[in-house]
Parts: sequence; structure tokens; C-alpha cells
Amino acid sequence: MGNIFQILCQLNRLKIESLKVTEDYLSNLLVPMNSAVPIGSLKKITRTLHDSISRVATGLRVLGGNDAASQSLANSLSARAASFQAAESNAGSGITLLELAESALLELNSLATRLKEVGVADTKTTNTAADTAALNSEAIYLSDTIDSVVSSLTYNGVNVLGTSARTYNVAIDDSGNTQQIKPTTGIAATDINDATNSNNSMDTTIGEITQSLGAVAGSLNSLRAYQTVSTTTAAHLTQAAANLQDTDFAEETAKITKQSLLKNYATAMVVTANAEELEKLKLLA
Repeated sequence: MGNIFQILCQLNRLKIESLKVTEDYLSNLLVPMNSAVPIGSLKKITRTLHDSISRVATGLRVLGGNDAASQSLANSLSARAASFQAAESNAGSGITLLELAESALLELNSLATRLKEVGVADTKTTNTAADTAALNSEAIYLSDTIDSVVSSLTYNGVNVLGTSARTYNVAIDDSGNTQQIKPTTGIAATDINDATNSNNSMDTTIGEITQSLGAVAGSLNSLRAYQTVSTTTAAHLTQAAANLQDTDFAEETAKITKQSLLKNYATAMVVTANAEELEKLKLLA
């Protein structure tokens, strides 16, 4: 009996030791020895794959701190491009004002020319009283219309024309530099009460209109040139910023394909390593 008892005790002790070894092994099963390297590689591949997917999804290659210097420069270039776009818009507003002034001046020239014709017609000694009255009435209406347009024409709440020169400043670049435009050099009031001598006074008015048209033409050509420069500069700056921060889709797609394959291989290696550990567990069981 004593021998049998001793044998049973030894078997029990061996069983306990076997269970302890099994428990220790199972406690390390989360990261088996042969799986550690494949698991580490799998994590790295997954992070790289996620980064590439994010760049493709957002169109930005500078995500996650990738090339911060390029991102900083791209931000600066984008800001300058936006400023030039604003300058382009400002020039457009100035051009609209000048085109309005030009149209008005051309109409005023037509009115002044007609008023000059009325003055010449009034000099005929063959005119009857009715003829003279008609000419005087037309001259007054033409004169009042000229003076009204000169004094009341506005653009966005500001006077376009006037009896004295008018100038406005328009921003032309990203630094806020401005170009002066002049929609008129000044057109004096005609104040005509009849057709007599209106032809002579219209010579002065037509001359003032002609000078104003010259100022408008010069201002228009200047603003259009600055607008073109702003448009071109904004486009080049935007392109430069895009080159710095936009995703290279061909490159990132190739990375995704490569990392996906590597992920599959790494996953297979982890599965293989875990399978080997499970075989060892079967032996212990």
C-alpha cells in the first residue's frame, strides 16, 4: 500500500507541474515567440497602408506630419494666390466702373454733338418763330440731360462723373498696392437756356468729354493688364501649392497595392506561427 501511495503522489505532482507549464505557456499565447516579428511587421504595414488610403481619400499627401516644410510653403503660396484672386476681382470692379463711365461719355458726346447741331441750325436767318422755339426747347432738354447724367451717374453708391476730375484707387496685387483710375477729367455744367450760341459752348463740352474718354481708355488698359497679371499669378501660385501638397495618386495607389500584398503575407505568417504554437499545446494536452 505504501508503494502505491507514493506512486500516486508522484503522478499527482507531475500532473500539477504539467498544468503549471501549460498555464505559463497560455499566459504568453497573446504574443507567441514565433509570432512577435510577423505581428510587428503587420502593424507597421497596416499603419503605412492606412496613411496611403488617407492620402488618396483626401487628396493631400502632407497628412500625418508628412513633409511639414512643403505644407508650410503650400499654405503660404495658397494665401498669396487667394490675395491675387481678390486683386483680380478688384480690378474687375474697377473695369466695370470704367466701362460704365465710357458708355455714359459716348452717349454724352452724342447729346453734345446734337446740341451743337441745334446751335448751328439756330443761326439761320430763315427760321420762323416756331422754328426758333422748337430749337430752343430741344437745346434746353439736351443741356439738362447732359448735366443730369454728369451729376447723377453712380456705381455702387459712388459718383462716376462730375464737373471736376474723379479718381479712385484699385488694389492690384497681393501686397495691397493700388492703381489710380480716372473715369472723368471733369465736365462743366452746360446751363443752356436757349439754342443761341450752343454750338460754341458745345465745343468746350465735347473737348471735356474727349479728354475724359482718353482718361477712361488709359485706365481701362492699365487695369486690364493688372487683372491679367493677377489672374496668371494666382493660377501659377495655386499650381505650385498643389504640386507641394496634392497626392500623387499613381504613387499612392502603387503603395496601397504593395502594402496590401505585404499585409496578406504578414497575416499568413502570423497564422502559421500561431498554428505551430497550437501544435505544441496539443502535445502538452
